[in-house]
Amino acid sequence: VVCLYRERSSGRPVAIKHISVQQMSREEREQSLNEARVLAMLHHPNIVACHHSFLEDDQSLAIVMEYAPGEPASWARGPWGHSPTPQQVLSFLGQIVLALEHVHSRQILHRDLKSQNLLLDRHRALVKVGDFGISKVLSSRSKAHSVSSLPLSLRGSWSRLRLPSLQLKSDIWALGCVLYELLTLRNPFEGS
Repeated sequence: VVCLYRERSSGRPVAIKHISVQQMSREEREQSLNEARVLAMLHHPNIVACHHSFLEDDQSLAIVMEYAPGEPASWARGPWGHSPTPQQVLSFLGQIVLALEHVHSRQILHRDLKSQNLLLDRHRALVKVGDFGISKVLSSRSKAHSVSSLPLSLRGSWSRLRLPSLQLKSDIWALGCVLYELLTLRNPFEGS
């Protein structure tokens, strides 16, 4: 649950994401804590900022984030009711690329880049990348990923792959899907 609050000390609006941890599996709890850790490492105008996080009575995790006015940029549903102009597409794409460049420069993979995880403030023509819940920090140990994380079609030649490069490319591929959605106002994976 995400709620809007006003911070007492500064008076600024903040969004607090409350995540109940008492019923979570260990993996789900780690995923929630991971989002807070990753967000705290990132400071960029096109990324939702994390101010701090804390556990509330061991029952829920609270992540205090920048309030990013706007709506999820689910372009398939068309917030304008029409296609964005070429200039808007370039502006939005450029902002997302700058955010991804910042994320990747910190050796972090988003791993869930999609229009639902992009917040669009139409009044300021500003895009912010959010939802880092399944992101991954690439350490020297995590660069040697297990074969099971690869698609079946790639497992046979896994030892010849450069996995960090492949993983960074997965965010870029997702960016291409977002671009498709921006240009067509259709989900790239709709089928009959």
